[in-house]
Amino acid sequence: MKKKLSGNKLVYMRLLLVFMFLVVATGAIGQQKLHGKVSNENGQPLSNASIFISGTKIGTTTDIAGEFRLNAPLTGSFKLVATYIGYKTVLQSLNAESNPQNINFIMKPASNQLKGIIVTSHSNNNWKRWGTVFTDGFIGKSVFAGKCKIINQDVIGFDYDEEKNVLHAYASEPIIVRNEDLGYIISVSLTNFDLFISNNDVEYQVYLLFKEMEGDAKQHTLWEDNRLKAYSLSLMHFSRALYNHKLKEEGYEVRQFTVKVNKEKERVKKLYLQNPALYQDSLRYYKKILAEKDNNIKLSEPLTAKAILVKSDNNTLALKFQDDLQVVYKKIKEPEEYYNFKNHLALTTESMTVSSTGISTSQLVMPSKDYPFTELSLVKGIPVEIMENGYINNTNLYMHGFWGWWEKIATKLPYDYEPN
Repeated sequence: MKKKLSGNKLVYMRLLLVFMFLVVATGAIGQQKLHGKVSNENGQPLSNASIFISGTKIGTTTDIAGEFRLNAPLTGSFKLVATYIGYKTVLQSLNAESNPQNINFIMKPASNQLKGIIVTSHSNNNWKRWGTVFTDGFIGKSVFAGKCKIINQDVIGFDYDEEKNVLHAYASEPIIVRNEDLGYIISVSLTNFDLFISNNDVEYQVYLLFKEMEGDAKQHTLWEDNRLKAYSLSLMHFSRALYNHKLKEEGYEVRQFTVKVNKEKERVKKLYLQNPALYQDSLRYYKKILAEKDNNIKLSEPLTAKAILVKSDNNTLALKFQDDLQVVYKKIKEPEEYYNFKNHLALTTESMTVSSTGISTSQLVMPSKDYPFTELSLVKGIPVEIMENGYINNTNLYMHGFWGWWEKIATKLPYDYEPN
């Protein structure tokens, strides 16, 4: 999954999941049996390898002969993932309608370079330097992040590229995350994590296996309440509403928008910097223009699901639109943590702008809370597949705004989650 979080744009994320590769089957009734074998390049069976459908609670391990059996959905697409300590993660993209049964994995050892990075990172105590930055980009900073902990941080290593100012994170085995607020233990297979220090952009790709935590009735009630809160604000919720043509009923307002650069402001900026000693009339005009926004945004009327859904090549539904989409969720105001984060960035940006133009301003006032909104754009206009269970193939989907901040490990739910 790839994500990008941009400081000036609040949050900018490319989900290769962008979201993340949390690919699972549609909400199917019934299951089919999968069986197969995991071996190394020499044909030797690998026992106790982990086999799971990414983004679900469906998983197992191989027996002494390297063989496994697993229940899989009857319909839809999903990714079957194999992990084994000391080996590279392997996956196969499957479609239930093709009736896959005998699935074999051949695994290759992890590179010596990866092993060296982990060892060097430990010897240099790089977690002390980079651990907080990594956790913020990986776990997130939502209300649920405080009790979402990485159990085995010793499997994580860092490599900082000073020339490009990019931090790379690696894991020698699945990262185990314990989410006390949502009641899940999550096994995270991390295949890529890049943090661009200069603008706080993050790109990462993971595969997730969920396991329910054990607890008493009081804990289960709390977990269900928190899961519903996480679900309400999630991309999964929007995707399900879109698939079922229930955007308005579920509280979503979707509009197409276009952004045009304010060319007059760009022109005035250049002139002002070249000649600050202007006549009063010219100075008054320049101040007026410089106070305008850098871009002009034009919004359409609210769109229906029918206007942005098409049939994909494999007869499923796909999200397709021109320009960009603004998605607003109008049932809940933005969380306090996001409000503070967003306005801290906005105030910092505006203060920098005021300083650079040399124009005085009155004291900045914190705005009221908004409904959470996200701006979506398609890479090269390529439609993205969606499914009834909330899966969205966001390899070609960019997200800017709330979901870029919210969609982290601490808020993740398995695709078989259903709100009560």
